Amino acid sequence: MATTAPLLSAAARRCSRSASAVVRRQVIDSHNLTLDGCAAFREMPRANFSSSEAFEAVGHRWRIRWYPNGEEEIGWLARDGYTSLFLELDNDYRTTGPVDFRFSLLDHAGCPSRATVWLRHVFSSDDRGSDRWKCQGFHYFMKWEDIQKSGCLKDDRFTVRCDISSVKWMETDETADAGDGTAAPVAQRVVVPPSNLHAHLSDLLWKKQGVDVAIDVAGETFEAHGWLLKARAPVLEAELLAATKEKEKAPGGGARRRMEIEGMEAKVFKAMLHFVYTDRLPEMGERETVAMAQGLLAAAHRYKIERLKLMCEEMLCKRINVNTVAATMVVAEEHGCHNLKAACLEFIGRPGNAKAVMASEGFEKVKASCLPLMMELVVMKKLA
Repeated sequence: MATTAPLLSAAARRCSRSASAVVRRQVIDSHNLTLDGCAAFREMPRANFSSSEAFEAVGHRWRIRWYPNGEEEIGWLARDGYTSLFLELDNDYRTTGPVDFRFSLLDHAGCPSRATVWLRHVFSSDDRGSDRWKCQGFHYFMKWEDIQKSGCLKDDRFTVRCDISSVKWMETDETADAGDGTAAPVAQRVVVPPSNLHAHLSDLLWKKQGVDVAIDVAGETFEAHGWLLKARAPVLEAELLAATKEKEKAPGGGARRRMEIEGMEAKVFKAMLHFVYTDRLPEMGERETVAMAQGLLAAAHRYKIERLKLMCEEMLCKRINVNTVAATMVVAEEHGCHNLKAACLEFIGRPGNAKAVMASEGFEKVKASCLPLMMELVVMKKLA
């Protein structure tokens, strides 16, 4: 018995105490949607909407729907001059619990100028499979005249922020003193937010702080930072150096290089510059996505911005249809996008598609621009 006492004593010293808890925590995520080209949006018919790209928040995928001239629905009276704004659950069948959300109109400093009340809703499809409960929001968000008076509309664009909040129940481990004098882990109480570096760099671009480069594209001038172009788009920076012979005086003092880019739309260059600064694509309406992606793909190929090129390929692959496939295949051929071209050919090769494509308006627009590809389509039609 004498030999077991030290062992029991040592075991007692090694004994540790532990505990766990279920903690209620509120999670809030935000998404900014920039609405560019408001003059054109105002011409859209009532009940037509523009949708944001899908984004992640509080554990679900969402989209924002904006009706520039209001949404008409049974039980709601149409009011002229109002815009409508809705939050839509994307893909998922339902949320795990109630979700609170609100929209805010942002001023030029990114601060809320006017905000809606918080709405609480359980987003879901109903028992009949309808998705009407997956989209909720404000039929009377703001009047156009109030948006203009707010001072938040500048250069035909303004930004709306959507804040989304949900309660999460999280299990945590809280281990007390291990009994051997070592520190024991406790529940994590500090939550690190996601990086917002892209937002700061976007502000740096559009607020034009410290710019030393001016680039003229299709009648518009874009100001940028040479050091960032050198890091993110070295081919563009090299082209700038080659084209610049003299430096002009910058608005804030110092010298500024200037060049002109030909063969590119201003809106395409603006979107590319946004990506160069933020590594993200700007928000765009579904109607303009294909044309913008085609233009951006050409720009990315020209300046060897490979990630942007792949992102554009992915966007175009998801939007292949009878009307777009011919133009998309021409772009893929011109810029060496083999996977995108293969996706186009696969679509055309499906029963009946080749004939429909050749009868489409999209085919008529591009049939003279790339004869070898058009011959491929003719052969596929005969084989179909």
